[in-house]
Amino acid sequence: MHTLYDTATVAPLDRYDYYRAGAGIELAPVTIHGRAPGQLSAVMSVSSIGVFEIEAFTWSADSEVVCRRTERLIRSSDPECYRLILNVSARPRLEQAGNRVALAARDIGLFDLSCPILSAQLPGRGAMRLVMVTFPRALIPLPGLGLRWLIGTALPRRLPGRGLIARFLIDLAATPEPEREPGLADVLQECVVGLIRQRLGRPNGITPRTHRLLQRTHIGHVIRRNLHDPELCPERIAGLMNMSSRRLHGIFQDMEETPMKLVKRLRLEKCQRSLRDPTLATTPVKEIIAAHGYVRPDQFARDFKHQFGVSATQVRALNRATVR
Repeated sequence: MHTLYDTATVAPLDRYDYYRAGAGIELAPVTIHGRAPGQLSAVMSVSSIGVFEIEAFTWSADSEVVCRRTERLIRSSDPECYRLILNVSARPRLEQAGNRVALAARDIGLFDLSCPILSAQLPGRGAMRLVMVTFPRALIPLPGLGLRWLIGTALPRRLPGRGLIARFLIDLAATPEPEREPGLADVLQECVVGLIRQRLGRPNGITPRTHRLLQRTHIGHVIRRNLHDPELCPERIAGLMNMSSRRLHGIFQDMEETPMKLVKRLRLEKCQRSLRDPTLATTPVKEIIAAHGYVRPDQFARDFKHQFGVSATQVRALNRATVR
């Protein structure tokens, strides 16, 4: 994910205007209304995965702010897309096509970016966090009014797999570079199409294969949180997932990577990002790799060279030269 805008990067008195400008350059621009809050924090991070746009939005303020996607904005910028909005925390209110919905935690709402939308962002005890998945309408080929009767509504919690998909989207928003994850676009497509097919009462919604893909993605997120543990192994991963080792390996049976190959790849990617981080330029390589679970520097050196074709010292030297 890369940051589209973050109000923390500007002076407090400039944050409201900065936020309003940032909202105008989003994939589906909106206008911001309401008096300027005394305290405001707004961060939008985005990533493209195949035909999908993923946006993670965090917002908090001490007064209400209203966002509008108007007919005028639609005429000037219409991506012809649907959008799923997962509410992670707080309780945003949204209106579209005569429907009003207040999304509770882990609710998923369906919206059409070609229709006007009004949303109210309310002050509260904690920050509002949303994960939004935007995809072409053509991905859901339906005749006539298509999904018109569903837009502006929350998907029922009883839909099989809905909770698993909500957790998947939360994990996705926390992944540093989700666009690099192999097969993630296919997982997203199966989830989105399957969830909507189920809402329409059609077969082939969330299949067993989709369940495995979602679980595999969540396992990857759990592994990322525990890469610092040099003893991370299939048995420990299974314990963190509250499943048996046999079940863990069964989830990976039709995947290209085993659990430990995934651990190694994620560790190396994490080490590479740290080696390229200017703030860690003086941190010894041994400390960096130890922080990500590598015990033996010689093993790390071989693995890193095999994965990236260059040594860790070459990566750091190249990065220093680029910064200069």
